[in-house]
Amino acid sequence: MIDTHCHCDDLLADSPLAVLKRARQAGITSVLAVGVAPLRWPLQKSVALQARAWGCSIGLAYGIHPWWASEMAPSAGLAALSTWLDHERHDTLAVGEIGLDFAPNRPPITQQMALFEGQIALARAHELPVILHERKSADQLLRVIRRTAGLRGVVHGFVGSRQQAEQFIAQGFYLGVGAAITHPRATRLRSMLAALPVDRLLLESDAPNQPGAQHKNAPNEPAFIGEQLAVLAELRGDAPDALGRQLDANAMALFGGGLTQSVNHGPG
Repeated sequence: MIDTHCHCDDLLADSPLAVLKRARQAGITSVLAVGVAPLRWPLQKSVALQARAWGCSIGLAYGIHPWWASEMAPSAGLAALSTWLDHERHDTLAVGEIGLDFAPNRPPITQQMALFEGQIALARAHELPVILHERKSADQLLRVIRRTAGLRGVVHGFVGSRQQAEQFIAQGFYLGVGAAITHPRATRLRSMLAALPVDRLLLESDAPNQPGAQHKNAPNEPAFIGEQLAVLAELRGDAPDALGRQLDANAMALFGGGLTQSVNHGPG
C-alpha cells in the first residue's frame, strides 16, 4: 500500500523512523511526505533522507499550506518555493500541500488566493502535479483548475459532495480517501466514495492528523491506512488486495516511479 499524504516531519508521538518502521511492518510500501511551509522543508527533507537510509521508500512534495498565508507575503513565499524547487526538483514528486481554506479564522482570502495561484504556476512550470487542501473552497479551486491547462493532482482528504467530486474527476483530478471513511456515522461520505470511479481514488493517512475510528484521540500513522482500505473494499464489494493494487497503480500514475525508488535497506 502507498500512503500518498503524510506529514513525516510532524510525527512527534514517537519518532519519525519508529512510525515509518511500523508502517513498513503493516505493509506500507511507500509514503509521500508533504510540505506545509518554507521553514519546515529542511526538516522534512532530513527526515526523508534518514528514512531512506534506514530502508523506507519515501517521496517528497513541497508547498505552502493556506494556513501559512498570513505568515509571509505571498511574493516571499513564492520566491522561497521557486528557489527550493530549482535546487530540489530532481527529488520532488509534487507541489503540495497547497490550496484554499475558507473556514472561519483562516488567513484572508486575497492572501490565500495569491499564494495558491502562484504555486499553481510554479507547479506547471516544473511539470509537477499538485496536492490540494480544500475546505469550503471547492468552487474556487475548480475555477483555477479549469483555466490552468494541463494541471494534474489530487484533492487531499476529500469530504465534499458527489457533484463536486465528479467535477474534480472531470478535470482529471484524483480524490484522497482519508481516515474519515472509517467512522461509521460518515454515511454520506461512504456512499459517495463507494460510487466514484476506482481509478480516481488514492489512499492517504494525513498522519499525524485525522485519526480513524479505531484511534480516536491518538496520533494517526501511515500504518493505519489498511483500515481505510478494508472499509472502502467492503463498501464497494471489492477484494481488499485487488483494490489495494488499483489504488497503488493510481498513485504511481499521478506521482511516478519516485514513489518506489530504490533504497538502502537498514536494520529490520
